[in-house]
Amino acid sequence: MREELTHCPACLKKDISFYQSVKDFSTSKEVFDIWSCGHCSHLFTNPRVKEDLVGPYYDNPDYISHTDDDTSMFAKVYQFLREINMNWKHGHVQKYADGKSLLDYGCGTGQFMQKMAAKGHEVQGVEINEGARAKASKFGRVYSDVSEVKGGVDAITMWHVLEHVYNLDELLQAFKLKLKNNGTLLIAVPNPESHDAQHYGVHWAAWDIPIHVHHFTKKSMKTALERNGFELQDVLPMSLDSYYISLISEQYKEGAPTKRLFHWLKGLVRGTISNIKGGKDNKSSLIYVFKNA
Repeated sequence: MREELTHCPACLKKDISFYQSVKDFSTSKEVFDIWSCGHCSHLFTNPRVKEDLVGPYYDNPDYISHTDDDTSMFAKVYQFLREINMNWKHGHVQKYADGKSLLDYGCGTGQFMQKMAAKGHEVQGVEINEGARAKASKFGRVYSDVSEVKGGVDAITMWHVLEHVYNLDELLQAFKLKLKNNGTLLIAVPNPESHDAQHYGVHWAAWDIPIHVHHFTKKSMKTALERNGFELQDVLPMSLDSYYISLISEQYKEGAPTKRLFHWLKGLVRGTISNIKGGKDNKSSLIYVFKNA
């Protein structure tokens, strides 16, 4: 069952229209529509699978954030790049956040919690997936809902999670309650305005429908967060994501059941081009840094 939205979930305006149709290449092979907002430029899946029915759409081999798999070549590369990314993420938290208490929302199996705990931070996590939550609990307190988080925190991180969230306002208001005054919120999401998104079009892997219900532009991210009381501080690139997304996009474009050598090579080239053309703030994925205003 699908539910249809009559307004933009980022700015709440009703100036919305059809944008394009995209296939779920990884799981169901169904086609879903993406709509756009004429007011804030937000892109969103519409109609979308009802939240209580979306679980089976996560059951695909490329969605490995809930596992520690390192058996396949793709998984080994993913785990290697994730370690590099975690070091970068730690550096961003150190630069922009005051204090040591951290909540990682959508923490998966807890690798970032583990990294931050090793660096002396007091870490908590929220993860709705029961199996992943059990693994993450080795590194700190992990809850199924943000309402269970203890005390106020200095920083909240979301690494490729907000695009999955059905009720933006409800979650962002919960964050305001959990963040200390002037606390920092770091949000990483795919960027549909990037060069690789424009190059691959409907084959761009980071559309990832239907599990991605939002496709944030820079304008719509700023609009949604400011409307909920957060102030934008900076926009940072996630350069490695360009290669990861380009690799999978090449596979989707080819219609291949597995990743082949030329997918890796073409993904490497396209990822490099995307990073060069994207400059500082238009890469395949971006980190938005907000303060609790």
